[in-house]
Amino acid sequence: MSTNNRKRTYISKAITVFKQEGLRLSLEEVAGKMGITKKTLYNHFVSKEELMKACILSISADMQEAMRGLDDSAFSAIENLRTSFIKINHFFNALSPIFFYDIMRMNPNEATAEHLIGSGLFKTKMSGNLNQGIREGIYRKDIDVEFFSSYISYSVFGFYINSMIKNNLHIPKSYFVDVTEYNLQAIVSEKGRQLL
Repeated sequence: MSTNNRKRTYISKAITVFKQEGLRLSLEEVAGKMGITKKTLYNHFVSKEELMKACILSISADMQEAMRGLDDSAFSAIENLRTSFIKINHFFNALSPIFFYDIMRMNPNEATAEHLIGSGLFKTKMSGNLNQGIREGIYRKDIDVEFFSSYISYSVFGFYINSMIKNNLHIPKSYFVDVTEYNLQAIVSEKGRQLL
């Protein structure tokens, strides 16, 4: 296995440990839970902070990947919205509140920077989805794309992050699917309504 592949494997394993245990563990404890030595981790990461940063970047990349299909021209805007929100739903449900809370508390600058990148990409992709749907004639032509993409962005990221910060562990698993279907009812044209 190449060094890069090994490093990605260690990042993935560290994320699993951090999701279960939080970020308070020492690098030695993280390595032990991963089934490797601290020295092995030090061969790839100079510090726990570097490992945490790599984990945050990996999680951010996964989130961005979940959003990429929002404006995929191979599918209808409605299909893209549903599929992407299912992926986003899965992504957020896979994060543990302990992990999320610890990231925000222990590494706020990196977490905030990645949040801004993610929410900005989401808003851009959501605008792309709305414009695609308007072009396809399945979304209403009078949609204020800028306003609606900001609204959806806030309802996704704002609601989830606010719930995590306030330790509200009772977010329904279907939140993003419900948001999708509710908002589709508001934006589809008559042609689009036939696809619901």
